[in-house]
Amino acid sequence: MQGVSRTLDKLRAYARVLPKARRNRTDLAGYLVRRPALLLATSAYETALMMSSRLPNDLKALASLKASTLIGCPF
Repeated sequence: MQGVSRTLDKLRAYARVLPKARRNRTDLAGYLVRRPALLLATSAYETALMMSSRLPNDLKALASLKASTLIGCPF
């Protein structure tokens, strides 16, 4: 039951942040519509990432930032 509440918390956080994204909000949707295979792969990855509860969200975010820093990604 704890996993369900964590998933709902994550979905609420996404719902709060998404409307605040002003720039390039529709770019990703346009890319994914034109590339269904990419849409499927991205959806599977994001769903698995959201549903996994082995690590705290803070640690996942730090790992993502470290990986992007190591490869020189500005995002």
